[in-house]
Amino acid sequence: MLIMPVIALFYTENQLTKFDIYLLQAIYSVSVAVMEIPSGYLADIVGRKKTLILGAILGTAGFVIYSFSHGFTGFLTAEIILGLGGSFISGADSAMLFDSLASLRRKHRYLQFEGRLIAIGSFAETIAAFCGGVIAAFLSYRSVYVAQTFVAALAIPAALLLVEPPRDKTAEHPGFRHILSVCKNSILVNRKLASTIFLSSITGVATLCMAWTSQIYFVAHKLTELTITPLWIALNLTVAVVSACSAATHRFLGKTVSLLLVTVFIPAAYILLGILPFLGGITILFLFYAVRGYATPVLKDLVNQNCDSSVRATVLSIRNLIIRLSFAILGPFIGWVAELSTLATALASAGVLLLLLSVTSTIFLLRHNS
Repeated sequence: MLIMPVIALFYTENQLTKFDIYLLQAIYSVSVAVMEIPSGYLADIVGRKKTLILGAILGTAGFVIYSFSHGFTGFLTAEIILGLGGSFISGADSAMLFDSLASLRRKHRYLQFEGRLIAIGSFAETIAAFCGGVIAAFLSYRSVYVAQTFVAALAIPAALLLVEPPRDKTAEHPGFRHILSVCKNSILVNRKLASTIFLSSITGVATLCMAWTSQIYFVAHKLTELTITPLWIALNLTVAVVSACSAATHRFLGKTVSLLLVTVFIPAAYILLGILPFLGGITILFLFYAVRGYATPVLKDLVNQNCDSSVRATVLSIRNLIIRLSFAILGPFIGWVAELSTLATALASAGVLLLLLSVTSTIFLLRHNS
C-alpha cells in the first residue's frame, strides 16, 4: 500500500473534510459487507482460488479509477469497486491458508504461518511507505495512486499461481437456505464459535479504525509526508516484528494475559491518544501496533480452530462482515464528533465504547470456553 503515508493528505488536497474521509471509508466497508458472506460462501462452493482472482481484478480496477478522480464522487466509485474486490478476498485467503496447512497435516502451525504472513505484509508495507513518500515528495500525491495501480495488478498473476488444496466435502444443496444455516450456527447455536467471532470482530474494528485515525491524527498535528512516512514505516515494522513472533509470544504470555492485553489495551489506546500530548500519543500508537501485530493472528487462529473446513471461508466472512459494518458506524462517528468538537473528544468517546464492547466480549468468550 504505497498510498498510506499520503492518503489523508491526498484527500485534504482534494477538499475532503474529516467527516468525508471517514464517510468514504465507511461506504467502502459497507460495499465489502454487502458481498462479504455471499462471496465467502461462493469461495466455499466453487473454490477459493476463483474468488481470489476476481477480487484481484476488481482491486486493480478500483485504483485505476482513483488515479483519474478528483473529488468525493470519483473516490466513492473507486471505493465501492475496491470494496467488492476486498469482499472476494477476505475470508477466502485465510481459509485457503488453513486448509493448505491441514492438507499437509500442519494446521497446528497456522498461528505461526498467519503471523509470518502478517509480518511479511507489514515489511512490504514498510517498503511501500518509503516508496510512496518519495514519489509524493518528488512528484505528487496523485502519482502515488498511479503507482499503486501497478502494485495492485501484481495480485492477479499471484492469484493465478495459487494451488487449491483438498478440503472437506462442500454442501450437498448449496443456496441461500444453507447460508442462513451457517450464519445461525456460527452466531447463535455454536456459542464457543460465536464468542470467538465476537471478540475477534471488536478487536478487528478497533485496529481497522486506528489505521485511518492515525493518519488523521498526523495531519491534525501538522505533519507532512516527510514526517508521516518514517512514522508509518516504523509502525509497520513494529507490527512485522511482533507478528513474526506471535506464536512464541502467545506461549510466553499464556491465554489469560493475552486476552487481557487485547481486551483492555487496544480500546484504551483510543482514550490515551485523545488525552495525551503528541509525544505520549505517538508512544501509545507504537504500543497499539505492537499489540495489533500479536492479536490479529491469534484471534484468526481461534476462529479457524472452531469451525469446519467446508464452511471456513463463510465463517471468516461473517467475522469480516461484523468488522466492516461496525467500522461503517464507528468511523463516521469519530469524524462527526471531531468536526463538532475536537479529535481528542472523538477518540476518547470511541475508546470508551470499544472498551465496554471488548470487556463484554471477553467475558462471553471465557464463559463459553471454560
